[in-house]
Amino acid sequence: MEARLNQDQPGRVARNTTFLTIGLIGQKVLSFLYVLILGRLVGVSSVGDYFSSLSFIGLFAVFIDLGLTPAFIRQTARDRGQGEQDLRAIIALKIVSSVVVSLAMLGIIQILISAGRFSTDVVFLRLAALIMVLDSFVITLYGYLRGIQRLEYESLGIIIHRVTIMIVGITSLTLGAKPIWSMIALLSGSIASILYVGTQIWKRRINWHPQWNWAPIKRLLKIAWPFAVAALFIAIYSTSDNILLQMFGGRRSVGLYGTAAKMISAFNQIFPAALVAAIFPAMSASFIQDRQKLQKIFTDSMAYLMVVCVPLMVVLLLLARPIMLAGWGEVWVDAAWPLRILAIGIPFLFLNYPVGYLLNSANLQTKNTINIAITVILNIGANLLFIEKYSYHSVAIISVASSALLFFLGAWRIREVIAVPYRQLLTILAKTLATGGVMALVGWKLMPYVHRGPSAVIVGGILAMIYLTAMMAMGLIKVSQLTQILQRFRRT
Repeated sequence: MEARLNQDQPGRVARNTTFLTIGLIGQKVLSFLYVLILGRLVGVSSVGDYFSSLSFIGLFAVFIDLGLTPAFIRQTARDRGQGEQDLRAIIALKIVSSVVVSLAMLGIIQILISAGRFSTDVVFLRLAALIMVLDSFVITLYGYLRGIQRLEYESLGIIIHRVTIMIVGITSLTLGAKPIWSMIALLSGSIASILYVGTQIWKRRINWHPQWNWAPIKRLLKIAWPFAVAALFIAIYSTSDNILLQMFGGRRSVGLYGTAAKMISAFNQIFPAALVAAIFPAMSASFIQDRQKLQKIFTDSMAYLMVVCVPLMVVLLLLARPIMLAGWGEVWVDAAWPLRILAIGIPFLFLNYPVGYLLNSANLQTKNTINIAITVILNIGANLLFIEKYSYHSVAIISVASSALLFFLGAWRIREVIAVPYRQLLTILAKTLATGGVMALVGWKLMPYVHRGPSAVIVGGILAMIYLTAMMAMGLIKVSQLTQILQRFRRT
């Protein structure tokens, strides 16, 4: 029996990776579509309230979880029986931490209001606090299912969550409901998630009723603190832009910048995230078994992302204005400026994935966290200097500079793990940039013919064909690779 389970392990890992990747990509696509529709239904300022609320709970949620979820997943994978006991203890702890953190967040918001540094509708934040609490319990329950390698439930749950949000949000707002229904929709999604995952846990006869037990909590907190520190810096890095903008720039600035950033984030989560699901386990294994193979995995990953990120950057630089007009309308046209600037940072965002995960696979996650901490400190310092005068313009520029800094800090560290094939990578980069330059030149000549959605789509298609043809001519993309991708797609 045990031998059979061990034989099935690789197949289960592959299925889990596929399930979760599909779920996450589906979630990001639906999330982006929801923001697009939301922008048309409620306007710039209310979208600003929406993004500000998500940023606040994204930051404070770290203090509810305390890094326990990744530690809990790891321990559950090793001992399911202990995992059930840990689950009950974590639920009990989170009941306490969620109340404390929610009150702390609302208290800090009240201080900001008194200081005249808070522009977001407070009702949005009150609902956001409730959403934050529910989502924290959902994450823990999914953590148990991850620990026992049943990711198919989370993959379906992610889609259920997002579809519920879209149905409630779009239906209510289309019928004339107030903008606060954008947050009520999020709350509906969180309720649907906890009902779904709670049912799956109950079906497996797992008791997740809270039971205070200091021994497992203390043990898990000792394991969890590095995860908590890393999660805190990542949360600050990903949320500080919108939080500072709402303090110094106002709701409209958050709406414009947040929408542009959401588009970049969608691409960032779809392309590199799908790759990471495959390369991280392979990198971790190769670090122990075969450093040459590790170098090849890293090089191939960098090459793939270079080929993807350059055309995406060029298309967004050229077509930012038509995209905003076609997707969101005339009142959103000012978001084209931050979209163009943020597009310049796409190569750094994409290429930092294999760099960061190479460090993690080599047990250098502490150094990776230090890199993030350095970037966060400089990012916040620069924003505090310029944000009040230049609003989202400076935020976008500083965001790109921060992405570049984080990438170069990581790239410097990876020399401790592998012999970096600089010549090979620079050759690939030169070819992709040259092809991107041709693509940009053709696009620039076609720009006078681009007005609204259909013409932008046609020009984008022409540029994609030019890029694909040039990549094949330079040997970076082969016909056999395209055939393999099509065959995999058909099998899927």
